[in-house]
Amino acid sequence: MAPSTPGRFRFRVKAVARDVMRLRLFVAARSRAAPRAHQQARTSSGTLLVDGAREGAGSRGLSQHPERPPGASGQLRRPTISKRPARECLRRLSRGACNSWASGTLRETHAAAGLHNGSVVDPDLFARLRLTGGRFDGGEGMPVEALVELAAYRDLVLGIAKELFRATHPARQRVPRGFAERLQLRLRTVEAGSAIPVLERVAATGTLLPADDEFTQARDVIEDAVAAVAGGADPPSAFPRDALVLFNRFGQTLRPDEAIELRRGAAASGATYTRDVRKRLVLNQRRTFQEEVEDIGWVSQVDADHMSCLIRLRMGPPSAIPAPLDEMTFAAIKEVLEPKGEGPPVRVSGIGVFDTDQRLIRFDSIHDVSVIDDADELARLDRRFEELAAVRAGWLDGDGVAPDAVVLDRARRSLAELLNFDVPRPRVFPTPEGGVQAEWTVAGHEISVTFEPDGTLYAVSVNLASGQTEEPELAADNAEHIARLLLVP
Repeated sequence: MAPSTPGRFRFRVKAVARDVMRLRLFVAARSRAAPRAHQQARTSSGTLLVDGAREGAGSRGLSQHPERPPGASGQLRRPTISKRPARECLRRLSRGACNSWASGTLRETHAAAGLHNGSVVDPDLFARLRLTGGRFDGGEGMPVEALVELAAYRDLVLGIAKELFRATHPARQRVPRGFAERLQLRLRTVEAGSAIPVLERVAATGTLLPADDEFTQARDVIEDAVAAVAGGADPPSAFPRDALVLFNRFGQTLRPDEAIELRRGAAASGATYTRDVRKRLVLNQRRTFQEEVEDIGWVSQVDADHMSCLIRLRMGPPSAIPAPLDEMTFAAIKEVLEPKGEGPPVRVSGIGVFDTDQRLIRFDSIHDVSVIDDADELARLDRRFEELAAVRAGWLDGDGVAPDAVVLDRARRSLAELLNFDVPRPRVFPTPEGGVQAEWTVAGHEISVTFEPDGTLYAVSVNLASGQTEEPELAADNAEHIARLLLVP
């Protein structure tokens, strides 16, 4: 049965009064947070306030830096919320004129608090991650396969935030319900300059972003830990040591010549996160770490009951290593398994587990398995590198350094990756300095790429008709860059 008219009147009075009181609390909280946000978040063009607006923008009264009252020294005047709106609402309710007036009052108070339809108008600029080197240089946008690093970064921040919460609340065994939902990050855009994904933090409906909480603290201690380890020091004492293992997922897809610069908020620079820094962070408290593996191998055994197999990798340890399987990879592995012995060579990609000496122990997961199309060329290339490994010092009329084992591995891996591209096969020779040189004759050009003992690549392209010589720069051990060099117009 519908309530009586007096009952509806009393319900309306209570509801509007409650809404006005809530908004008063929201605005008071923002005014208290504004001075702290003003001190903590600075940008090159002004001050980044808690709602993401810049000082002097003048877009919203409470988003601006509070002005100093005349004659006050060092004191910030906080905006005050009068009790008059609530009283006026009750007075007008008695005259039946509350509906239109109350809705206007609530809209004005929402605008003052920086709210629109219950959501934050300007999300907070949380982080800008600048990805450099390799795949991220020389092009616009961001490779799709690298987007997994953004999700891993969010998980890293969330995990560190949980540890920080437990450290400051030792009596609690669990974080509060809904803790993870408070960290909502969105990819707003990818700025130019390598690839710079811009991550904004948005508040849940009906809430405001705090100027400082476990998530902003986690972001900052992550950057501080990366900076310390990159500089040869230990992680800062504020970093929870048990959480170092959380770096295992973040940066798994980085290649040797790639890095991620961590920029908190609108900072112009930040700490540089590389594969080496990641490994040192993880091994600070553990004996193993994880890293992406892409190699050629041979499947020697499959266990259907335990959904696992053994794979001998071309560039890995001499013995086969275990790898887990799922429904998709199990079907692919069965197709390349021979009844006796190893099957044909396959290209394997997944996440490997390494020990402190960088030795692969096992696969943590397998992402893809595909058959090598040009198995004969791969076998020929391997035989040639076996010959180079047998070269001894003095091979060039008494001179000549024997090829370094590390250089042989680098060249062998990169030239095998070239089998994925439609380019000519190389002629491979040792160099007197202990390096490995690959040569091609392509469309009237003589092209050579030398794998130097210091880890660099030296490329030369000579036009046989004109004699013109070019020395293009190549990223270290990047097969794709070598393939582009061979695509002579």
